[in-house]
Amino acid sequence: MIRNFWRIALGILAISPLVLVGCANGGSVNMEKHAMQFSYTTNGAADGSVNTYGNNEISVLGEMLRVQIGDSINNRNASGIGIYELKLSNQNLEEARKLAELLCSPKDPKSDVPIPDLYVAKCGGEIRSSYVKDFSRPVAIKIADLVDSLRNAGVQDGRKLVKLDISLFSIERATDGFLVSVRFINSGDHPIRFKTPDKWDTKVGRRMDMLGVSGSRAGSREPEFGLGLAGQPLVDPKQFPDDQVNLAPHSSVVLKVKAGSIDKFSAGDYSLDVGVFMNMEVTGIQSSLVRVDFQSDSKNPTHVTFDRDYPSTPQERERWEAYQRTRLSYFPVNPGETFAEDGLYRAVRTGGDSRSLQLVPFKAGDVATRDNVKMLMASASGTEFDGPVQWIWEGSAPTPVRQWSFDMTEGTEHFCKPRTGCPRSGRWLARVYSRSLSTGESYRYDLAGIVTRRRGESMPAAAEGTEWEWLGV
Repeated sequence: MIRNFWRIALGILAISPLVLVGCANGGSVNMEKHAMQFSYTTNGAADGSVNTYGNNEISVLGEMLRVQIGDSINNRNASGIGIYELKLSNQNLEEARKLAELLCSPKDPKSDVPIPDLYVAKCGGEIRSSYVKDFSRPVAIKIADLVDSLRNAGVQDGRKLVKLDISLFSIERATDGFLVSVRFINSGDHPIRFKTPDKWDTKVGRRMDMLGVSGSRAGSREPEFGLGLAGQPLVDPKQFPDDQVNLAPHSSVVLKVKAGSIDKFSAGDYSLDVGVFMNMEVTGIQSSLVRVDFQSDSKNPTHVTFDRDYPSTPQERERWEAYQRTRLSYFPVNPGETFAEDGLYRAVRTGGDSRSLQLVPFKAGDVATRDNVKMLMASASGTEFDGPVQWIWEGSAPTPVRQWSFDMTEGTEHFCKPRTGCPRSGRWLARVYSRSLSTGESYRYDLAGIVTRRRGESMPAAAEGTEWEWLGV
């Protein structure tokens, strides 16, 4: 879930030729009254829309620097979000003066700078508002270096006017998933308010809210653990009767979440971080900290040891499959594409809504056929579709308990015998085998024999030569 985004300018600053920059008390000061006046804003919105993700900004009025961090993802020098204020002196003051001069550089009509960050500067008594892509590449590189230096100075040495952080407080296994506690910390001077994470918008899209824990095992740099918390129920919702978290200045709160959206992971020692995309409100100060994008302190991750894999029980597998079905439903495998996950897949007719009754196993790396596929339709009416299909993940593929074993891991079976315990919950179809000298071994489906069973219940008796085939949940 932790990703890197192109930074694009916050276009709202270019609306008016008279630029106002906020002060510590939330008011505004006319930039034209100060000797050195400029601002520089980046934004994570890939299409240029305002504040799709949190924006970052530095601004200078005279000798006062203000830094806003609304997006700290992948920034090892900052965690959380906030607004910092610092009186410039010595090297920082000299860097600010150099930056002010560079922002007044002549525009280069042949510029090939790809990043359209926005700047506003007072140049020769006039206000200039434009994009850094107007400058030559050497000038833009110098500007970027100075912006980074001043931003880091403000974050490290400035007064925290607004500051919101998050950390992983605890994580523990429960009978129905995991119980995860995260701490939100307001170490700034202004109140902060936001909805409780169970009420966040988790619909996939540009404005999707996220709250998740991710990390790697010791010695690995690749993410190997992922757990989604947004939209999951709180353990104690009565703690927040209005579904709002109200954080007073210099206070914190711990939210305990019942987590069921859990990806596979292996036992071991993990270093874990928390990442957030959310909406929030700050009162008493002027800012654009509305949509923010941040993470916990990656230099000080939380260390957790898991003593067994997940999933490692049939109950955990059923929960994981439910999560996996939802997650992968947004990513069907189209004709000619490569399967990214092992599993049993359902065919869906391309250009229509016809779905197959049966499931087909595929392995990661297999390539989906471009040929027409003929399969029974999910209506179980006996009709078939015949045409190009895309494939939707439905459940775990049969998995041997060890290499070359004929015994399957519990909860991954595709077939089972009559009068045995049902290995996985869902619908089952009777498949009847026959053998003849002319046709050899073949089978037919008894479409009147579809049954629904929960894991552990007894499968129905059936005629000799019949087995039950899993059709999914």
